[in-house]
Amino acid sequence: MPKETEINQHESSGKSPSKSPPVRWKTRQKPRSLGWLRDLPLLRQALNRVPARCRPALFYETFYNLGAGSFVALFGLSLAALKSDEIFSPHGTKEHLMFVAAMFGGSSLLSPLVSYIGKRVPMRLLIIYPNLLAAVLLLATGVLSTATFFALIVGSAFVIRVFPRVGEMNMFRVLYPPTHRGAAVGWVKAVAGSAGLVATVLGTFWFLWQPSHYAWVYCAIGVALALSALSYARIPVRRKNEFEDTQAAFPHRAFVGGVRAFLSDRRFVLYQVGFWFAGFANHMSHAYVAESLKEDVGASTWTVLWIVALIPALLMSASAPIWGRFLDRVNPMSGRALFNSIQCVAYGFHCFGGISRQAWPFAVGAMIHAIGNGGGTINWLTGSLYFAKQEQVSLYNSIHVALTGLRGMIAPIIGVLIYGSVLNLGPLQISGLGLGPILFALSSGLSLCGSLFMIWMTRRDSGPAEEAHAIAAAQSLEAIAAASGDE
Repeated sequence: MPKETEINQHESSGKSPSKSPPVRWKTRQKPRSLGWLRDLPLLRQALNRVPARCRPALFYETFYNLGAGSFVALFGLSLAALKSDEIFSPHGTKEHLMFVAAMFGGSSLLSPLVSYIGKRVPMRLLIIYPNLLAAVLLLATGVLSTATFFALIVGSAFVIRVFPRVGEMNMFRVLYPPTHRGAAVGWVKAVAGSAGLVATVLGTFWFLWQPSHYAWVYCAIGVALALSALSYARIPVRRKNEFEDTQAAFPHRAFVGGVRAFLSDRRFVLYQVGFWFAGFANHMSHAYVAESLKEDVGASTWTVLWIVALIPALLMSASAPIWGRFLDRVNPMSGRALFNSIQCVAYGFHCFGGISRQAWPFAVGAMIHAIGNGGGTINWLTGSLYFAKQEQVSLYNSIHVALTGLRGMIAPIIGVLIYGSVLNLGPLQISGLGLGPILFALSSGLSLCGSLFMIWMTRRDSGPAEEAHAIAAAQSLEAIAAASGDE
């Protein structure tokens, strides 16, 4: 039977522990069978970096991220599987790539819905149950061995997983105090990245060794995702829903208010415009690297898997820590200008590879792109905070993620129309431009435009919004003090 324990929660505000009222947490006694896991050197060091009251949350969230992190590997693996001769090709088409890419990128459009539902439903449930549902979908991957069924299952799982992805970010505020949140989040994201890398490597070699049993990779990740949800369910949380708000405005009213706040901040609007160039370019072309490798170059399954899945996973994980230090020293526009330039070069290599029908330029382009994405992902996660005041952080993040989802939904459709001469959607056929690898040249040009735009923004930068707000508040106080002195 579950037992309730009382944990006194003290913020670093200088108050005596005796003055803080006890906060009741709903949890279970820690099973003795898991005690040896806490003695693992790396995990013990991570747990010791946070207060004692946060260690149960960090312990269970560590194991949650093993499953959640491995799920991220499915995007690259799925693109490669659809163009693998031994798995789906030639039945895996550019239309299937388009659908998977649109579902993966477009799922972010639902992110504002997570915050709205979380005001009426405990946020942790929006992490646990969607993960379980996504796990069930992955377990059903092998029911039908067709490219269409595979794309539908994987695409649906990507859409469902947006709820846990956003819910996790919101729960960080509840589980960890501001003084230790960075250490906790850094640790769990490192675990997730490592799990994704291992899943990519093992999945790649399984595809090569047992292509007819490709579904075992998805079943294994499905099981890991289900176990991760059960691990998250053991995290001790407050009885009260921290995000509950019965007076919350209806979604359409919240949307209108958010749009007004967004349009009133000219600097943030310009930042999103600059972000659009390279963001749209990446969503427009990324999925069709596998298509060009197979159709224009005639590359082997091993080559496609290596370039589309393995290289990105390896180099993104390796470069992220270095980029993290770099981004602490520059503003997000300078960082984005650099990453856009790197992307420009990468897609230039992809274009050359497609036109010359050689695989090596694709490999070089994938390496360059992956190294840039190691920092670009961090920049994407943190850039909006530069423009938001403390009370606007949630709003600005929602706008940023929703605009990313809009690009992610539309850009793959535009890309497939540019790449192919015909878009086949069952009985419906739409004429395309049939430009083939020239698509990558267009993405390279858009990335260059984004880089130049961000450089222009950097020269006009006025500093972080929170810093400007603090300076203005200090000046206001000085003015009041001066006026009082004159009186």
